Amino acid sequence: MQVLLTLSDAAGGVITREDLLRICWNNQIVGEDALNRAIAEVRRVARTLAADGFVVETIPRTGYRLTGALARPVAAAAQSAPARAVGSRRAVLAAGASGLVAAAGLAAWRFWPNGDDRRAAQLAAEARLATKDNLPEGVNRGVALLRQAVAVEPNDAALWGQMAMALRTRSEFARPGDTAAAVEACEAAAERGLALDPRQPDARLALILLRTSYGDWLDVERKLRALLADAPRHTETLAALGFLLMAVGRTAEAEAANAQAAAQEPLSPLYQYRLMYHLWSLNRVGEADRTIDRAIELWPRHPGVWFARIWLMGFTGRASVALAQIADVASRPPTMSARSADYLRLSMEAIGSRDRAAKAAATAANLAAAQDGTGGPINATMILTALGSLDEAFTVANGYLLRHGPSVSSLHPAPGQTLVTDQVHRKTQMLFVPVCAPLRADPRFDDLCRGCGLTDYWRTSGHWADFLGPRRIAETAPAAAG
Repeated sequence: MQVLLTLSDAAGGVITREDLLRICWNNQIVGEDALNRAIAEVRRVARTLAADGFVVETIPRTGYRLTGALARPVAAAAQSAPARAVGSRRAVLAAGASGLVAAAGLAAWRFWPNGDDRRAAQLAAEARLATKDNLPEGVNRGVALLRQAVAVEPNDAALWGQMAMALRTRSEFARPGDTAAAVEACEAAAERGLALDPRQPDARLALILLRTSYGDWLDVERKLRALLADAPRHTETLAALGFLLMAVGRTAEAEAANAQAAAQEPLSPLYQYRLMYHLWSLNRVGEADRTIDRAIELWPRHPGVWFARIWLMGFTGRASVALAQIADVASRPPTMSARSADYLRLSMEAIGSRDRAAKAAATAANLAAAQDGTGGPINATMILTALGSLDEAFTVANGYLLRHGPSVSSLHPAPGQTLVTDQVHRKTQMLFVPVCAPLRADPRFDDLCRGCGLTDYWRTSGHWADFLGPRRIAETAPAAAG
């Protein structure tokens, strides 16, 4: 916002990068990436407007200036009435940017004719910022803000759609006794939005995502693609499609969908750490490093970002880097317990040392951790595979995905668990990251895929997982010889 308004105040003049850093960051020392990201976000706002709205022009080796139809008349008016022109320009851009940068889920550029409209848009913008991290505290605050917004503007379909998406996220974090009420609230908000606008994309997406895609990937994929046919640039749907495609092992397509979402919403931690997993899975480790390093600079204590960097470092031969991150208490996610940190430290030490006693201790710790809600078996499957404990990894995966064997865990988050939305429902994405390659090469993996429905998805959709290459998994296991 500050960068956009500073460029606007220049009335078509060039603002140097140094001046932008001085004005917008109060002379604080920040990296060049901070300004680059801000300029990228302003350009995203510009693209959301009509083509002749405004453009951020780069002046090589100097800085930037604002040009375009929206900027020119204001700049001209400034010659005769500078104070009024600058004030008008700032008001128009501030209103638009708050609705587009922070509340991108709303309709495109809007000029609100009355105070109620402006108040509702301001509340929606604040809610968008609050929910962007997809963490419980912010999501709860976002829902409260959106309740105020729909009370002011009860006939705004986009507000109801935004509310439905926030309530859908909150339903993932709800305690078991509160889940049904949370789901009903999401459904009610989505239906209200769709009654006002049957094509409202947020409301449609909330209803699609309200149910788990596990075991029902094809139906959910078809619904996501139908939504994208109507709204091709809908960021949240692109990201949801990328997440689903990773769950069925279509890694390259997953990366393409999520990369587009990340480009459209570069300041979302959710899309950035998912992008890291995709890049890593495509053996683009250097790009994955850069992606997660940028993300952890922006959101150092976000659980999804923090854990993503732990896994990338620990599972690519850099366990010492992961251990240093775990040892930095100030950098840990706020909800992480000392017990969880000790478990991670034990695991990374065993992966780094390959000491037999350390491996045995870490294996036992991961079998115990696999009982801790939904996140435990996901993490344990990867760590046990990295340790070479494949029997134990299959025990955990079978208990988690197939619900049989000695390691059947709860499908609800454990008390005190560090929550990440990606881990609240059962998922299969971890099966297709590089660390689980030994699992995929084991004959037992075919049985796991048959049992959880992946093989049926691949056969019915006609799209098989990337790792299979030309190989196909039979519908039933071959009979044992002899």
